[in-house]
Amino acid sequence: MTTLAAVRAANSQISLIGKQSIVVGGTSGIGHGIAKRLAQAGCSVTIVGRSERGIVEELNSISPPDSNAQHKFVPVNAYLLSSVDVAVNEISSTHEKIDYLVQSQGMATIQGFTPSPEEGLDQKLTLHVYSRASFCTKLLPLLLKSDNPRSISILSAGVHSPYTGYKNDLELINSYSIKNAADSAGFYNDILADGIATSNPQLTMLHAAPGFVRTRWGTEMPWIIRWPVRFMQRFGRSQEDCASYMFNGLTNATHTNGFHLLNEYGAKINKVTNLHEEAKEFVFTNIMKIVETGKSLATTTGSTKL
Repeated sequence: MTTLAAVRAANSQISLIGKQSIVVGGTSGIGHGIAKRLAQAGCSVTIVGRSERGIVEELNSISPPDSNAQHKFVPVNAYLLSSVDVAVNEISSTHEKIDYLVQSQGMATIQGFTPSPEEGLDQKLTLHVYSRASFCTKLLPLLLKSDNPRSISILSAGVHSPYTGYKNDLELINSYSIKNAADSAGFYNDILADGIATSNPQLTMLHAAPGFVRTRWGTEMPWIIRWPVRFMQRFGRSQEDCASYMFNGLTNATHTNGFHLLNEYGAKINKVTNLHEEAKEFVFTNIMKIVETGKSLATTTGSTKL
């Protein structure tokens, strides 16, 4: 494990002047911390989220004066793939390339399967899986214009179990539970990173686990769960320290070209589940169908078994 002091020292030597980044979920939590670290390194940052919350002004205030960094905000409701498409179109119209794509959008609830009326896709899986797949694949043309394109999805690398029901109930329509939702999201993010990297070998695809962090995570929970969670978060790592490790993992020159899992210190691990190879073609193909159609497969096929 590299010490936090060493990580901070290494990060301080990195200049990203002239680089362009997209941070989805960058208005709060870990994404916010990474957005600030990118800006401090001179990178132009486009924040994608529900509300701007003054973050563009904040990023302007911490960017190096000589960086000429241009920070922007693009609104999105990441519960809906149609809204992701609108955001992608806006990004594509204002960017010539993307060097770094960071995604940390998510939610912590105990709700059951909650499909959107418009698309029939569960809210939590859309945030954690489908929206991430959509942003990454639809921004690929801009990523591939970079000389060192990198994409990181911050969720649960190496700490989740496989979701064994992927073939019969990919979307958890009939088998939704908190555990299945968590396992499937991590399992699918591994597979998405692997599949996209396999088709685009010049792209670095990272899936990271941030560890236990003091953020607003859990604020959607009922009070009887929310209060203990909020109390325990007092003992977690700060979002700034987490962002330092994640930024280090994102920019590390040894994490290049291909699919890599990162632990809470931004270091590479080899811990895909035992079902990864067996499931990856089926899962990747069907999630790409969801991204392409913007609808639940149950809507397009008439079956709830996918």
